[in-house]
Amino acid sequence: MGLGSRLQTMIGWAGGILAALLLCLTISAGAAAQTPHSRLVTGSTAETAPAIPRDLTPEMVDTMLARLTDAEIRALLADELRRRAEERAAAAPAVDRLAEIPARLVELEANIRARLAEWAEAWADIGARRDAIAERLRLAGNGIWGMIAASLAVAAAGLIAARAVSRATHGWRRRLANCGRDTYWDRVGRSFALGLVEFLPIFAWAFVTVRTAPLLSGPLGPMIDYVWIYEVGVAYGWGFLVIARRAFAPDAPLIRINSFSNATAGQIHALVRKAVLIGAGGWLVAGLSPTLGLGYPPALTTVALAGSMVAALFLAASIRNYRRIGSAVADLLIADSDAPSAFARLSVAVAPVALVGYLVFAWLYWIANWIESGQQHLYGPAGTLVVLLALPILDRLGFELCDNLKRADSASAARYHAVFHGGWRMLIGIAALLLTADLWGLDLYGLAKGEMASPWAGMTFDIVITLLIARFVWQLILAALHRDPRVASSGEDGDDEIPAATRLDTLVPLLRNLLLIILAVVVTMILLSSAGVNIGPLLASAGIVGIAIGFGAQALVRDIFSGAFFLVDDAFRVGEYIELDDQLRGEVESISIRSLQLRHHRGPVITIPFGELKNVINHSRDWVIYKMSFRMEPETDPLQVKRIVKAVGKEFLSDPEHGPKFLEPLKSQGVQMIDDDSAQVFRVKFKCRPRAQFVLRREIYHRLRQAFAENGLHFARRKVEVVAAQDGNDTVQLAAASVGDAAQDTPARPAR
Repeated sequence: MGLGSRLQTMIGWAGGILAALLLCLTISAGAAAQTPHSRLVTGSTAETAPAIPRDLTPEMVDTMLARLTDAEIRALLADELRRRAEERAAAAPAVDRLAEIPARLVELEANIRARLAEWAEAWADIGARRDAIAERLRLAGNGIWGMIAASLAVAAAGLIAARAVSRATHGWRRRLANCGRDTYWDRVGRSFALGLVEFLPIFAWAFVTVRTAPLLSGPLGPMIDYVWIYEVGVAYGWGFLVIARRAFAPDAPLIRINSFSNATAGQIHALVRKAVLIGAGGWLVAGLSPTLGLGYPPALTTVALAGSMVAALFLAASIRNYRRIGSAVADLLIADSDAPSAFARLSVAVAPVALVGYLVFAWLYWIANWIESGQQHLYGPAGTLVVLLALPILDRLGFELCDNLKRADSASAARYHAVFHGGWRMLIGIAALLLTADLWGLDLYGLAKGEMASPWAGMTFDIVITLLIARFVWQLILAALHRDPRVASSGEDGDDEIPAATRLDTLVPLLRNLLLIILAVVVTMILLSSAGVNIGPLLASAGIVGIAIGFGAQALVRDIFSGAFFLVDDAFRVGEYIELDDQLRGEVESISIRSLQLRHHRGPVITIPFGELKNVINHSRDWVIYKMSFRMEPETDPLQVKRIVKAVGKEFLSDPEHGPKFLEPLKSQGVQMIDDDSAQVFRVKFKCRPRAQFVLRREIYHRLRQAFAENGLHFARRKVEVVAAQDGNDTVQLAAASVGDAAQDTPARPAR
C-alpha cells in the first residue's frame, strides 16, 4: 500500500475519533448554554473607593458607613476581599501537584462509587416516579397523543423548510462541486462556499422550529422544555456532518482538498456519520428523561452509554487497522531512507500503540469526569485530536503559501521553498504544543515566563527558542550560499568538459564557514546570557585574548592575510589545475582560511599554507597554447612536413569529439633547430581550451606519427660516432654505432 493511502487511513480514523468527541463537546456546550448559572454581581468599580484608616473605632465605622453610598460600600468591600485573598495566596505554601495526584485519584474513586450507587438506587426506584411522570404529562393540553402529534408537527415543519431550501440551492451546490480549475486555492474556496450553502438548510430548519414550537406550546406541554435539547442535538450533529462532508468530500471529488481516494473518503465519512448518529441519538434519548419526569440519573446513564459506544467504535477501528497505521508512519518517516534513525524506528513501533492508548485514556478521562460531576471535560482529549488533525491541513496550507511566494522553477527556488516550509512547520508545531497544553489547563508560556515561573523553566524556554531560530537562520544561509559539489577531474588527463569553477564556487564555502562561526558565537553568547552568565566581562576579555593570540600566531596571521589577497587577486579557484614548482602541482580541491589542498594527478593530497606560496602557474584560465617538438631525419623536406601538419590539423577540426576543443588549428612552425647534422627538430603548436591540451597532445602525436610513416618520413635516431685505433699503421676506421633503443623520440615537455 502506498504512502498516500496509508496516511489517508490513519488520518481517517483520527477524523472519526474527532467526530465523536466533538459531538459530545458541542452537545455539552449547548447544554451549558441553556442551563442557568448564578453570577456574582459586584458594584461599579468606576467610582473611587474611599481609603480605610489604619486605626478604626466603632464610632468611626458607623460614621464612615453613614457617609458612603451603596456603590462605594460594594467597591470598598471588593477591594478588602481582594486584598485578603492576595495575602492568603502569598502566605500559602507551595503546592506540590505531583503529590496531590494520589489523593485526587482516591477522591475520584470515592466520588465515582458514590455516584454509581446513586444511579443504581435511582434506577431501582424508577417506579416511584410515576406520580412525577403523570404530573408532567398532565401539562399536555391535548393529552399524550396530542403531545406526540405536536412534537412531530414541529419536527416536520423544520424538515419541510430545510428541504425547500435544499432544493432551491441545488443548482448552486452542483456548480460549486464541479471545479473548473484544478488549483489548490480554487478547491479551498469552492469547498468553503459549498459548506456555507449546505448550512442554509440547517438555518432554515432551526428558524422554523424555533418559531413553530411556541405556537404549539399548549399541545406540547412538557415537551416545550425538550425543544432546546432537540435543537441542540440535531443542529450540532447536522452541522458537524456538513463539516465532515466538506473535509472528506465523498460527494465532490473535484474539489477535495486532501489526497484521499474516493473509496477512502467515502469510508471515513460513513464512519463519522455513524458516530454522529450514535452521539446525537444518545443525547436526544437522554433529554427525554428529565422532560418526562424520570429524573437526571437515566439521562446521565444514557449519555455515558452513548459516549462509550462511540469510543468503542473507533477503538475497534484502530485495532483492526493496527498494522496499517504502523505502515503509514513507516512510509512517512523512513520511505526513502536506507538507514532509518533510532527515532524513526521507535516512532513506527510506538505510533499504533500510542493511538490505541490515547483513545483508552481519553475515554477513561471523559467517563470518570462525567460520572463524578456530570460534566463532559472534553476540551483536552477532543481538542488534542482536533489539533493533530488540523496539522496536516495547516502544513499543506503553508506549503501552498511558500509555493506562491517563490514561483520560479529552479533548484534555488526549491531550496528556499524547503527552508520556509520548514520554518512554517516549526511555527505551527510550537503553536500546536501551546494550544494543546492550554486545552489541558496548562499555561506553558506562563509556567516558563510568568511571575511565578521557575528560573530553570525560563532558561530552558529561551534556550529552545534560540536554538530553533538559529537553526532556521542556518538553513536560510545554506539555501542562499548553496553550491553543487564539483567532481575532481584527476589531474592532467582529466575531463575538460567539467565546467570551470567560478569565483563564487571558491569564495562561497569560506563565507559559509565564516557565517557559521559568527552564528555559533552569537548563539553561544545568547545561551550564556539566558543561563544567567554576565557576558560583558567575557566580551572585554575576548579582545585581550585576541591580541595575545595575534602576537603568538604570526605565521597563522600571515597565512590568513596571504590567502585573502590571493583570493582577491583571483589567482586560483576550486577545481583549477595549478603548478607551484616542478614538484608541486595538481587540482585545487578545497580552500580553507589558512591553506589550500591540491589533488595530485597520482592521488596524493598536498596541503600548502598560503604564506608559503610564491609563484602560481594556473593552467585552467581562458586558453592554452601548446607546443610540440619532433626530431626528423636530416634529409626531411620542411615543406612536406608543413603540408602534413596542415592536413592533420584540418582532420582534427572536423572531428566531432576533439574539434570543439580547438581555439586555433594545429600549425607547423618549421625547423626549430638542427641537432649536430643528425636531425632536424620541427615544432608544431595549437591553441585550445584549458585542460584539453593533455588529451589533444596524445592524439596529435599518434596521428602525426602515422601520417609521417605514410609519407615516408621517419623520426631521427640519436647517433654517436666512435673512432677506434688499430696497432701499427693501420688506418683509422670510423664506426657508426647506434646507441640506445630504437624507440622514436617523444615530444619535449613544453615550458609552462
